[in-house]
Amino acid sequence: MDTKRLRLFVILAEDLHFGRAAKRAGVAQSVLSVHIKRLEDELGLDLFARTKREVRLTPSGQHFLYEARAILDRIERGRRVAASLAHGNTQVLRVAMTTVAMLGIAPQWIGGFKDAFPKVDIQLLELGTVEQEIALADGEIDIGFLHPPLDREDLRLCLLVPSAFFALRRRSDAPSDEPVAWETVLNEPLVFYGRRRAPRLYDAIISSAVDHEITIRIVSEAPSFLSAASAASAGIGTALLPEELRSRIPENSVPASIESCPLVLENAVAYRANHSNPAVDWFMQHIQRRVRL
Repeated sequence: MDTKRLRLFVILAEDLHFGRAAKRAGVAQSVLSVHIKRLEDELGLDLFARTKREVRLTPSGQHFLYEARAILDRIERGRRVAASLAHGNTQVLRVAMTTVAMLGIAPQWIGGFKDAFPKVDIQLLELGTVEQEIALADGEIDIGFLHPPLDREDLRLCLLVPSAFFALRRRSDAPSDEPVAWETVLNEPLVFYGRRRAPRLYDAIISSAVDHEITIRIVSEAPSFLSAASAASAGIGTALLPEELRSRIPENSVPASIESCPLVLENAVAYRANHSNPAVDWFMQHIQRRVRL
């Protein structure tokens, strides 16, 4: 498959206008049209629905856009790896981190590793745990700072210190920043995370509410910790956030420690058991020495 056609397809899918897309791609509009038609012929389906007034993606085009971006991204990462090796680096290490890991100890440990192994080119990505598990299995990343448990048995884990949770409320709704009892938090309207995204956390809070004979009120399901913080600052409800986010809360919100909170966020470094990159072994030895300190 011609990667030039894939790039032109992605540009047109983003602009949905042949004239603008052609100008952005630096080609004539007729050339763009020919490449898109040939790509559709090659795939055997229509990627765009065209009228005199508009250009829009077909359902098939929407699905293929995700695949095209993934292919182009993989090619670009491969080029970066090759360029790094060509410039004298001995190895390339692709490291992904969740938002919590990025705000925690991970950058310091990665920096220490870079100091110890300056010839290793470290490439950083921000990915969620689910995305990291897939990327590790597919060989798209080498190391993942994520939150277990994981589904795949071919990944190895080095467990780190888990993260405690704190409560975040809108400033006008918070009596103070003094520690608050867990039972008090359970009785407040909560911004939390859907079971599909965070099953262990969801089950833990529901189980705790049952144990305390409290009917929990989750008024909004947040797709991420940062979105939960934003919802809390807007007064939608109380958000429960890992301690790493305490320094990143919105100005109009108040954090409070939670007494006897049963929730913890597990942290770990993950890698493939069957990897063939020596830099992974060097990195894990570096991490394990610090975990034992």
